Amino acid sequence: MTSNQIFTATIRGIPENPSIKEINIRSGPATVNMLVLKAAVGVSGLTILDVMPDSQGSVFQGKIYQWFKLQFPNTVVGWARDDLISISGDGRAFGYGNILTPTFAFTLTRNAAPVPAPPVTLVPPVVIPGPPVVTTPVPAPPAPVAPAAPVPAPPPPAPPAAPVTLDLNRVRIAAFNITAGFEGGGYSTYQNYDAGIVSYGRFQFTLVTDGIFRLIDMFSSRSGSGIAAELRGSYMERARKNDPTLRQDQRFKQLLIEAGRDPVMQAAQDELATEKYWNVVLDLSIRPRGYQTALAHALIFDMGINFGTRHGFITKAEEESGFSARTNVSGNLPAEQKIITRLAEIRKQSHDRQAERDNLPGLRVRGDFWVNFCKQGDWDLQGDSNGMVTVKPGVIVKVRNF
Repeated sequence: MTSNQIFTATIRGIPENPSIKEINIRSGPATVNMLVLKAAVGVSGLTILDVMPDSQGSVFQGKIYQWFKLQFPNTVVGWARDDLISISGDGRAFGYGNILTPTFAFTLTRNAAPVPAPPVTLVPPVVIPGPPVVTTPVPAPPAPVAPAAPVPAPPPPAPPAAPVTLDLNRVRIAAFNITAGFEGGGYSTYQNYDAGIVSYGRFQFTLVTDGIFRLIDMFSSRSGSGIAAELRGSYMERARKNDPTLRQDQRFKQLLIEAGRDPVMQAAQDELATEKYWNVVLDLSIRPRGYQTALAHALIFDMGINFGTRHGFITKAEEESGFSARTNVSGNLPAEQKIITRLAEIRKQSHDRQAERDNLPGLRVRGDFWVNFCKQGDWDLQGDSNGMVTVKPGVIVKVRNF
């Protein structure tokens, strides 16, 4: 090992208690900080960004816990305690030595005056034209604070006399871009730290469903690349069987990330999302009700991805808006806007309840986005003067002029 090898961590868990499969990753260096995610035992290669002693002064066996700030896939950042990880690499900038092999972090003594670590340069948001979603690094959520008073949204404009004729392909691409901003973001996005075993692509197709298996099948049958051939020959059957050991298979990860740069795989991801979600919500939820606004199409597609295509939110929104279930409101734009606005509010309530229950305030962002979008009155999904929409801080997507 050379002196400049990157300082990384592996999720060790508690080996003497193998029933523990995941550990809590928090927003700061203490257990009082909010939960960011649950990381699976065995996940490795996580870059260490910082190390700090427990901010509450918690001690075990006469030693104060140390917390490690880790970089997870898809720009997720969070803190893990030293009794739950192993570390290796050049840790001199953080008060550790040059650790040649993965070592249980709690057994190591940290130097109180480490060599200063070089500053981390954050890349500013970049907007790329075209259908792909633009993503930028997202910092770890802040520790819980008292909620600020909401800023009143501008009043919606008066509804037009008749709905705008939809360019359904444009609306589909716009809806895909918005939803991808909340899901995977990019075609090569990969993560392996949640219940899906492996989640992949701009819509985070998972291994525990047939999503990744179907993508491998589609990609390898259409591409003559070596990546496609290796995925089919070495991994397709394992993906079909939801093989949990693929979570730690670094070659599988590398192949999926490289495949995501191939236009054939990108087309496969959009095709599968169209087949499994877009077409289903059109036939099941949108066309029978006569919805004609682009915003309704995008919101209901996003909910199909988020909650499944057979959720009951739309029926509840109809009833609470004074309509019977599955009422066809074709040509009655005020009625459609009333139902869709109520749908966004009910969806926000669901996110808010989950955020409160699981102490994950970041879940509120998605619900807030759709409620505010309805209040702004952009029913034709035009975005700003450049055809852009800010999905969340640092994530800007194009909704027209592709």
